[in-house]
Amino acid sequence: MLRHPFRPAESSDSRDVFFSMAKLPTLKPKLAALNPSRATLAPSTRMTGRKLQDRRLRIWLKDPHCAGCGRLTAFPHGFELDHKVALFLGGQDTDENCQVLCVERMADGTKTGCHVSKSNEER
Repeated sequence: MLRHPFRPAESSDSRDVFFSMAKLPTLKPKLAALNPSRATLAPSTRMTGRKLQDRRLRIWLKDPHCAGCGRLTAFPHGFELDHKVALFLGGQDTDENCQVLCVERMADGTKTGCHVSKSNEER
């Protein structure tokens, strides 16, 4: 006779044997449930896409020289558009807060130049 895996074997007097499982304790949540109707995404603070490319050209045309060393930079790969006051330090993503900083790409793929130096100082 096959036995149900969760039921004990029936007694010899062939009465139905009922068993009860112990009640498992539940953990109370430590955090309140998030109300999805109130959840909002933080607005993006960086410009991207075509608008960013237009900004790069516009700022480079105003002054194609590196703001750090004064060297003439090439468009589009000879510079990085840099925020004078970094966004994470409270700077705005505006043309007035942007500057051209030189960058060179070495044969091994690493970057050097004023942009790299400024970025390392901000960290």
